[in-house]
Amino acid sequence: MEDKKFNEYESLELIAKTIERARKTEIGRLNFVTLYGILGLLTYTFTQLMREPQWQLLWIAVAALSYGVPFVYHRMWRKPMTVTGRIVKRGWGYFALTGMGIALVGSVALSTYVAPLMTIVGSCALFMLSGVYKQKAILAASFIGLFSSAMVVATNGSYEGNYVFFAYLFYAYCVYIGLSLSGNVDDIKTF
Repeated sequence: MEDKKFNEYESLELIAKTIERARKTEIGRLNFVTLYGILGLLTYTFTQLMREPQWQLLWIAVAALSYGVPFVYHRMWRKPMTVTGRIVKRGWGYFALTGMGIALVGSVALSTYVAPLMTIVGSCALFMLSGVYKQKAILAASFIGLFSSAMVVATNGSYEGNYVFFAYLFYAYCVYIGLSLSGNVDDIKTF
């Protein structure tokens, strides 16, 4: 096999592709979004059916499991990470803590606002990922979640209208985005 010599452009392109592949593999390991989407769909449905405030505490499990399971499963504390991976891991950790705090406080005082606030937490995490991946589709999903939450809050906790539909759409799209980031679905299509 003959050694191939690369010009400057080809070598820079090869380096860029290698870095991008490593980044996608690492962020795919940090697949918080899929779990957040699945658990969010289930919890959102359950809390819509059971309106008692104590059921809002289930959102603590959504935040804790979506952060903790991938962290433990991939043994994140042992593997070296890129700067992007550390940013995503730490950022999602802060979002998970915020979500647990919202669920805890909301179950006591503001139970009608816990679900929309948890959707905002997920939207903020997707805003972060849209900057990392530079994907318009992830950014659009962030705005869908933010819109549905803002409309519920603006109507004083009323779940009338299409706001519930947009929340379900947001969580379902989180599952899709998470699966595509981990490589189980083709790349996310941009608009």
